Amino acid sequence: MRVKLNKVGKRFNKEWILRNLSLDIPSQSSLSITGANGSGKSTLIKLISAYMEPTLGNIQYFENKNIYPIESISQSIGLAAPYVDLIEEFSLREHVEFHFKFRSTPFSLDEIIAKTNFQFFIDKKVKDFSSGMKQRLKLALAIYAENKLLILDEPTSNLDQEGIEWYRDEILQKLGTCTIIVASNQQHEYDFIPYTINLSNKQKIYVEPI
Repeated sequence: MRVKLNKVGKRFNKEWILRNLSLDIPSQSSLSITGANGSGKSTLIKLISAYMEPTLGNIQYFENKNIYPIESISQSIGLAAPYVDLIEEFSLREHVEFHFKFRSTPFSLDEIIAKTNFQFFIDKKVKDFSSGMKQRLKLALAIYAENKLLILDEPTSNLDQEGIEWYRDEILQKLGTCTIIVASNQQHEYDFIPYTINLSNKQKIYVEPI
């Protein structure tokens, strides 16, 4: 999926977080978004994922030359972020089964559980998961769906070293299969991605090879 931002801006009350941002992200490319705290990383992620609407400008999504209608874009996006909630009262089995009623996946329930190393927690309530287990579940729900656009905001937050290695192994396998955007200031989360946007310099938004 190709994503095109046309002079996009986002304002909260009287403060502009992002302004006049134009960006063209090619289909099946990968991009990281970096910048100081408060520079607008999560805001940009929310805009691109259609989690919120821009104050100014617009965002278009393309598959080949066809434009996706914004109201159906969520079915093609995998999103894992701190502000994405899990259904705490569900067991792991119930959560995975429920999620993939609405999203396509090439994997069976057993394969997903095995890939996340959750075999011993399949009937455990999500509310009783550790913060690291919850983060791994968020990532699994996003990564294992058949996405045209995969968006990850601070993907290894709360993960231990084993979880970080799992994340890197899984995301490396996704490169080139869909458009991937990672927002982070932790190099291990994006050092395999060839292009980055640095939002710290608000006067000049640029893409540069790593």
